Amino acid sequence: GQQAQACDAADRYGARLQREVIRGRRSARALSTDVALLGLLCAFKLGIDACVLHVGFSHVSDDDYARTVIAEQFAYAPRLDPSATSWLPLPFWIVGGAMRVLGRSLEAARIVAIAIGALGVVPPYVAMRAARVSRATALAATLVAMSLPWNAWLGAATVPDGWTAGLIAAAAIAMHRDGARPWCAVALLAASLARYEAWAACAILAIVSGIRAARSGERRIVWREVGCALVALAGPALWMAWNAHAHGSAFHFMARVSAFRRTIGAADVPFRDKLLGYPRAFLSDTPEAAALGACGMAGLWASAQIRSRWSGAAIVALAVLAFLVAGDLGDGAPTHHPARALIAVVWVCVGMGIDATARAIASRRAQASRWVSGLAAASIAVLWVDSLPARWTMAPGEGDSDRRDPQIARGLELRRREAGSADVTPCQFEHFALIAAWGAPERVHVNARTGGAITTACPQVNVR
Repeated sequence: GQQAQACDAADRYGARLQREVIRGRRSARALSTDVALLGLLCAFKLGIDACVLHVGFSHVSDDDYARTVIAEQFAYAPRLDPSATSWLPLPFWIVGGAMRVLGRSLEAARIVAIAIGALGVVPPYVAMRAARVSRATALAATLVAMSLPWNAWLGAATVPDGWTAGLIAAAAIAMHRDGARPWCAVALLAASLARYEAWAACAILAIVSGIRAARSGERRIVWREVGCALVALAGPALWMAWNAHAHGSAFHFMARVSAFRRTIGAADVPFRDKLLGYPRAFLSDTPEAAALGACGMAGLWASAQIRSRWSGAAIVALAVLAFLVAGDLGDGAPTHHPARALIAVVWVCVGMGIDATARAIASRRAQASRWVSGLAAASIAVLWVDSLPARWTMAPGEGDSDRRDPQIARGLELRRREAGSADVTPCQFEHFALIAAWGAPERVHVNARTGGAITTACPQVNVR
């Protein structure tokens, strides 16, 4: 009898071991499949960048060139706060550090931005898979989000902050999972040193971690959650501490933005327009994300599974939107192109909406009904894809008064001639394109702006 029991135990152990081996093989195959898909997604993002540049995209605004100039200054003389303005430092550290190897030029700035932007599609996909979103849904959501015009433009611009939205969205999607929260905190630390809208997500993660720590009696979990909260809040805290040290006020960056907005008249916008500015931009600039967001909200109401995956991300998206609206009301929000600050919200809405739609189609009982719904969704997708190339050509910065080709050509000529130094008198802000193309901002003395209309003769340049 004892021999029979031992044989049975050995058989059970062998069967359990075999099941574990099978699960391990399946997990390894799933991981290798996801890694291969991530490679394809990055390659597809690079293809989108090539298409956008081919149809003529150059920049979103003069801020792109201004930030390139700051990165060139950092490459020449590194310092902790490269801009000494309200702009957060991480993008300048990244591009300026790369320029110390690649050289100071617009081409180097664009190469770095494109490379980081391509890698920026990885975190949202990984977060969706960690949240147990199906592979097909995560793949479709990533493809749709990366192809939207604003994501396409920011991926090819010379400013490497398009990836920040992917980090914010990934943290929003995965932060409800205990094992993923430390990674989410690290992602938000990086994002919070690049874009201010990440600060809202940092606050939400700190709240989630605080609640989890308060409910747990295990010291290990408490320390983990306290660490997550501290890491998530470190970026905003360090930036405010630096402003207090360097400028005498922890909120100097807000005062600087408000002063600039008053100078250009943006602070005089009616209260209603400030209140509705970001929601309007979300609806008008990313209508697909708005529609998918509505589908996602319906899914939150109708499906417990969708709620378990996306309720936390939806709260973060709403917090980011509220943060931006509050900043606009207080004249502390970004001055130009509000849709640029909403890309993290776009990522969440696209993922949530596609997941909810896929769930609704799969839950239909009648096979015919599934086929009809699937064909309708496929038809909409085909029409949408067909519309993308034309929409990519409607980028900001492409109007007659916004193009900076003459300024870039003049800057490249100064670079070719190895000009010693120059006095530059801008009409508006077009001189940044010239200086960025020259690649030697330390040789330039910038005079006060004339305020005149921008022509091909702007700015005036006197070479010494």
